[in-house]
Formats: sequence, structure tokens, C-alpha cells
Amino acid sequence: MSDEHQVDDTDSAADAAKEAVKGPALCLVIFSIMGLLSSLLGLLINFGLVGIGVLESYGGDEVMLQGAFGVVSSMVGLGIVVFVYMAAGKMKRLESLNWAIAGSILAMLPCFSPCCLLGLPVGIWSLIVLNKPEVKEAFTAPEA
Repeated sequence: MSDEHQVDDTDSAADAAKEAVKGPALCLVIFSIMGLLSSLLGLLINFGLVGIGVLESYGGDEVMLQGAFGVVSSMVGLGIVVFVYMAAGKMKRLESLNWAIAGSILAMLPCFSPCCLLGLPVGIWSLIVLNKPEVKEAFTAPEA
């Protein structure tokens, strides 16, 4: 009887933890999608600047360098938003606390986060939720 009661407590604790991380994880997914679109648009624009720089005879080197820097920056941003998206999925499924924490921290970076100003409060919210003892325990609990 006590084993059955313990399984019910574990299930309800996991359900409570899943409910607690649902909001921050959803926000991180939305920000990741917005960041993905932004990064892809940045890539298109900056590839265009590289092309214009190649075609221009006067000042083309500066435009091409600006475009090349933009391409690199957009690629880094693209990698970050993909990581944040994957981390949000792991957070929602209570699979990897380390990934969830890393994704929350990356979302707070002002230069590369999907939504510069909104990433900070959502990242902080995620970290607060992830550091609750019951949520940490749900990440380490074995599957029933």
C-alpha cells in the first residue's frame, strides 16, 4: 500500500513540476522561433551586403566586411536560438536540468538572445523555477 502511495506522490510531484516549467519553456520556444526568423532574415540581408561589397568598386571592402561580420553574427545567433529551442523542449519534458539551465542563461544574453529585452526576465523566471527543490527533484527522478 505504501509503494502505491509513493508512486502517486511521485506522479503528482512530476505533474506539478511539469506545470511549473510549462510557462517558461513555452516563452523560450516562442522567443526561439522569433530569433530563428530574425537570424534567417539577418543572414539574407548580410549575404546581400557581401554581394554588394563585391560589386562596388568604391567602398566595397567596407560593405563586404560589414556583411561578412553580419553573416558570422547571424550564424552564432542561429546556433544560440536552436540550442535555446532544444533546451526549452528538454525543460518541458523534464529531461535535462543542465540543458534547461544553459538555455535559460543563453536566452538572457543581450547580444544574441532571440528577444533582447524580453529574454532577460524570461531567463530569470526560468532559472527561478528550475532552482525550486521540487522541480530539481523531478528532473532527477527516474521514470515510472
